[in-house]
Amino acid sequence: MNTFRREARLIALCTREADAAGASGIAAAAGAVRSWEAVVELSDRHRVAAHVHAALRRAGAGVPEAAAGALRRAALRRAAAVFGLERTLRRVLDALGAAGVPVIVLKGPVLARTIYPEPGLRPYSDVDLTVQEAHVPAAVAALQACGLSEIVYQAEAARQTHAGHVEGGASFHRMFVEGPEGALVELHAEPLQLGLRPTGEAGRWARAVAVEGLPGALMLGLDDQAVQLSVHAHKHGFERLIWLKDLDRLIRARGAALDWERIAAVAGEEGVRPSVWYAFHLAGAILGAPLPAGTLAPLRPPAPVRALYRLTWPVGRIAALDGRMRRRAVQFHSAESWRGMLPSLIYMGRRGDRVRAIGQALRRRAQ
Repeated sequence: MNTFRREARLIALCTREADAAGASGIAAAAGAVRSWEAVVELSDRHRVAAHVHAALRRAGAGVPEAAAGALRRAALRRAAAVFGLERTLRRVLDALGAAGVPVIVLKGPVLARTIYPEPGLRPYSDVDLTVQEAHVPAAVAALQACGLSEIVYQAEAARQTHAGHVEGGASFHRMFVEGPEGALVELHAEPLQLGLRPTGEAGRWARAVAVEGLPGALMLGLDDQAVQLSVHAHKHGFERLIWLKDLDRLIRARGAALDWERIAAVAGEEGVRPSVWYAFHLAGAILGAPLPAGTLAPLRPPAPVRALYRLTWPVGRIAALDGRMRRRAVQFHSAESWRGMLPSLIYMGRRGDRVRAIGQALRRRAQ
């Protein structure tokens, strides 16, 4: 368990919106800090240094000058990295457009433009793109023509080796880099990355909308954003606070337009209702996300599953900024036999599809 609980509490308070934190609470938490070095390191690792720096200044908290400077520099470093990624993103979008490949941009670049009051409050370290499966070869060629080189992603390489074993399996992402230490671009054939063929891709593409200020790009519709952001945070074990902040900001900036019945329907179709329930539950518990009463009821899994989620991803551990990835509990890894296929059968939905895929994989391997 993370030993920097006081520091984590300060960071969470600073990442909350002003109405959910309060200057006095931030000042008191700052006064209890034992390690400002840990505050800086954790804030940067969780991509919220800009939030923490700004909130401490607003609260007039007693922050050592060295720590304040380090937080500011961390935020500026993230902003500089985003500047480089933006150039790569625009170049790639131009190339994909010229190749006639429709593309959905995920997470950071679109969230910074649409739900955050200032783009610098939503840093990101790579570019995630989704194209339709039929367009993957053309998209790969366009990325390579831009000077990007593909690097091996082990989970996808293993899946391709065993792809013939499971008809219902789905690809993971492919990774491309620009130069030895350049921008990282991840190419997805679908945005949820569960390892199980999605059921709602046609609907997701039909609901996708243009991104203001980013010509040639689409983004997921609001309800699909809510599902994808929740699943992504869950898949990574809620390891970064910024992913819960995305959900907090989505509710605050676009809450009136969210259709929670559709969110529950889409999540149910893909077997990810528990993911969406728990991600928003954590956003409310840790960041004070203003969830309308009854919102999570249609997403809530049975009591045994709720207990299992709280045991596997304890609220206290996530609040202490010590989230842990449990990849196989969320993703279906057909290349890893029982070890890769059974955990998600317990934690996720679409159990019938998973059971059939497991049986099929085992039968084919026995032949």
